[in-house]
Formats: sequence, C-alpha cells, structure tokens
Amino acid sequence: MSIMVGDVNKFEVNRKTDIGFMLDSDEGEIFLHNNESLHQELTPGMTVDAFLYFDQKGRLAATLKTPIITVGRPGFLKVTAVHEYLGVFLDMGIAKELLLSADDLPLNKELWPQVGDTLYVGIKVKGKLVAKLVSKEDSKLKPEAPIELKETIAAYVQKIGREGVNLITVDGHWIFVHNSLYKEALRYGQEVNVKVTFHSEKGYTGSLVPQKEIALFDDANIILSYMIRKGDMQLTADSTPEEIYEIFKMSKKAFKRAIGHLYKERKINFVDGKTILIQNK
Repeated sequence: MSIMVGDVNKFEVNRKTDIGFMLDSDEGEIFLHNNESLHQELTPGMTVDAFLYFDQKGRLAATLKTPIITVGRPGFLKVTAVHEYLGVFLDMGIAKELLLSADDLPLNKELWPQVGDTLYVGIKVKGKLVAKLVSKEDSKLKPEAPIELKETIAAYVQKIGREGVNLITVDGHWIFVHNSLYKEALRYGQEVNVKVTFHSEKGYTGSLVPQKEIALFDDANIILSYMIRKGDMQLTADSTPEEIYEIFKMSKKAFKRAIGHLYKERKINFVDGKTILIQNK
C-alpha cells in the first residue's frame, strides 16, 4: 500500500537504531527518531500509526505525535513566528512547524498575522509540507447550530478583500463584514468580536462597528433619504425635540449626532437656518 505524506499511516517497526527506529514501507525504510516515538518501547514486528513529514534536510521522517491537521483535514493553527521573507510559521502539534509562504500572503506586510494569531489552514505537499489558507468553498467544517441574529461572537480574519473581510468561527460559520462596517485596520488571523446582523442564501453578514456607531449610520441614512426625496429641510440642530421627533421619530441627541456626521461627510450644509443637501457633481 502506498504511503501518504502529510497524513497518518500504519507501519511495521523494522529495526531499532542508536537514535531511533526504522519503519518498513513500500518505498523503503522511514526513520522515526527517539524524540518522536513518545518514548514507547517499540520492537520489530510491532505496528504503529505514524504521521509522515519531511525533516529539515528534506528527508522523509515519521512521528507518533498526533498532528492538529493532516492532508485533507484542515484546522486552526496558531502563528509561532513571522519571517519577513519566508512567511509565517504555524504550530501543527509536532516538532516540525508548518510554513505559510510569503507568496500566499498579501504584499502589504501590515496585513500579515502576528505571533499568537490563528489561521484556518490545510496542508499541501510540494517536496515539503506547506500550509495553505482554506477558502469558504473548501472549508470542511460543518456547524452544528445556526447563529442567532444580533448575537456577538468571536471569529478569526481569514480573508481580506476589496469589498470587505471574511471571518470564520471555530465551529465553521463564515461571516462577511463589508469594509464600511469596520474602522480599525485588520490583519489575517486576528481574533475579533463580530455582531451578526443578517443571514441569506449567501451566508451571514456582520459588523465590527460598535452599536452606537451602527445607530449613527442608520439615523444618518434616514435623514439623507428624507432630504433626497423632499429637498432642503427646516430642521437644524436648534430645532425642538418635538419637531425632530414628529418627522424622524428619533431623539434630538441622535438627530444632532447624525446631521453632524453628514456635515463632516460633506453631504449637507447649514444655510439661512435650513439644512440643505450638497449635490455632488
């Protein structure tokens, strides 16, 4: 039976050496170092389950330690080191760390993960074992329960695109956050708390903007929509709470905050005691 590099295989112990054991395979003997044997007393003829990988010199080697991920079984790995030219190294549960190449990371190194961040990755074999970021389409995780809307949950940044970011939770939910709904710069592998706001056939969407700011955007859009339909309005920051509530059903404090936001965005102006819409050319 052919062996699978990057996976757990069954081997027969062939013989003992000074520093380890030789395992028998169809492709020749494979070395199992004493440090990788879990300090078990192995004897010729025994059958062991061993994970196959390439050592520092590119030689095929085995370990009895259980890896966090294998070929065909992706998982969440923590970043242990960042190398400016090589990429980032990940802890996969064995002595040999897994490299996510710089070629598979953004050119902008500010988007790279930092030590302690977590990525959902798989293994690919290219003369050595290397990591690959798992896309939503290739995800193997099957969530057991849906997310409740308005729930805030922890997730990891898995992809950063032009429209926004894709997050993944530990149980396999993918959540898209549009770039208008987060302010701070994000990086791959960063853990964030996302509020899930919507669900459709395409999946979940969420927001990283604090609730107070979500309300600000909502209120500003209500006022802007009103002015696009009606034109200039008599209401200003000096209007009474009753006048404001009659039209917009919002408090004077919320109204002032919203028109202040629209003013900073150069969408409205205040002229002759009125609020006017700035027409973008």
